[in-house]
Amino acid sequence: MANLINNFDLFIDGSWAQSEVSDRIERTHPGSGELVSTYARGTKGDVEKAVSAANKAFQGPWRTLTAQQRSDLLFEGAGALFAQREKLAGIESTETGKPFKHALDDICNGIQLWKYAASSLRTLHGEIYPSLDPNFLGMTFFEPVGIVGLITPWNFPFIVAAERLPFILAAGCTIVCKPSEYASGTSLFTAEILSEAGFPPGVVNVVTGFAENVGIPLVEHPKVAMISFTGSSENGRRVMETASKTLKRLSLELGGKSPILVFADANLDAAADGVIAGFTHNAGQCCIATTRLLVERSIASRFETILTQKLRSNFGEGKPQPVATLPQFNKVANSIKDGNNTGRCLFGEQPGNPADGLFVQPHVFADLPPDSPLVRNEIFGPVLTVNVFDTENEAIQLANDTIYGLAATIWSEDQCKAVRVTKAIRAGRIWLNSQQVNFPELPVGGFGASGIGREAGSTGIRTYSEIKTIIMAQNGTKPSNLI
Repeated sequence: MANLINNFDLFIDGSWAQSEVSDRIERTHPGSGELVSTYARGTKGDVEKAVSAANKAFQGPWRTLTAQQRSDLLFEGAGALFAQREKLAGIESTETGKPFKHALDDICNGIQLWKYAASSLRTLHGEIYPSLDPNFLGMTFFEPVGIVGLITPWNFPFIVAAERLPFILAAGCTIVCKPSEYASGTSLFTAEILSEAGFPPGVVNVVTGFAENVGIPLVEHPKVAMISFTGSSENGRRVMETASKTLKRLSLELGGKSPILVFADANLDAAADGVIAGFTHNAGQCCIATTRLLVERSIASRFETILTQKLRSNFGEGKPQPVATLPQFNKVANSIKDGNNTGRCLFGEQPGNPADGLFVQPHVFADLPPDSPLVRNEIFGPVLTVNVFDTENEAIQLANDTIYGLAATIWSEDQCKAVRVTKAIRAGRIWLNSQQVNFPELPVGGFGASGIGREAGSTGIRTYSEIKTIIMAQNGTKPSNLI
């Protein structure tokens, strides 16, 4: 629990800056109600100042640095962030309600992304086309798209930023970041750390505030070339609509309603552990959470018994991690009430008074109607639904029966079947017989309402780059064909 309140201003042009208004945003710990942070309430005018600073840096020192110079700075930034990892974890833990150890793991995993981006930058290259025509040579290379508006959520504030921020910088872009008003601290502290590590003023700017005063002006701004947004599918649609007015490039990671398939030949004990981790980690507030359990009918009853026994052992005593916000608590509580009215509750008790903390015990519901909102909609809380299947084709059909396509998990000892099912499921990330591990080298994709564009991994830098083609006449003669 925090002993001190963190009071953050805006971070613009390499230093702390006050907002145009004196009003503050207060953030309390979602479990205790204790005040842990305050942030400046940014305005459209503050966004204008941040974009101006980012534009000046982009036109000036940043885009002219060599790949080696930017890579060296990214490594310096990674080292500086690592040195402050415990303070960063303390901020994230108190603002989101997650245990300090989990927050520290997120910080350290995020720093690995910084190191990977720094390394990847040295391998970015274009191509030469020497055989297009005897008198012409073709070349391609990558240039930064420009200023990127980075909008991040409250569930994993540091690691979501780390999946994007270092790759944006590696590409040679500058940034105006709008973090969630519920968890802005790590983004602000990161900007200060990077400035002290030697990043030029204006390369990383952070403006805190609400969507109407900061987020929308950032998306609308004509000098912002691209928006990277992580959040709900509903808000992603609003970002797309707003960005369409200036034809911005977009990269969106949105909602999910990911399935976890358990076949009769699976290691049921390990699969039950995977199911629990998949829907309870971070209190279920995870876009890749596997919240739809699809289990083969012949083992369904036995698997339900194993699952509920493990849940009692893991969550029978003490309070779980709280959900992060009161609106989210109310949404999850209402979903649980609907589940109790329409399905069979295998585990969980109705949440208590939010004044006593935003605690929600994991819930498991079976026998819900196919059109139940619990089955169809993202809840973003520790709520699992259970459906059964008889055949492999039916399992695939159920897995794909959603507007989302972000992630999935498959448990089966039959590797050929597991791979076959993997190829048939429409999801950007699929785990086989494992919990949701991630690696910096692997790109992130998504289908349907789960978003567009790719982030991080092997394609990260190119996400924020524009390809340029050069056609060079070698002898000044005309080519054999003209367009």
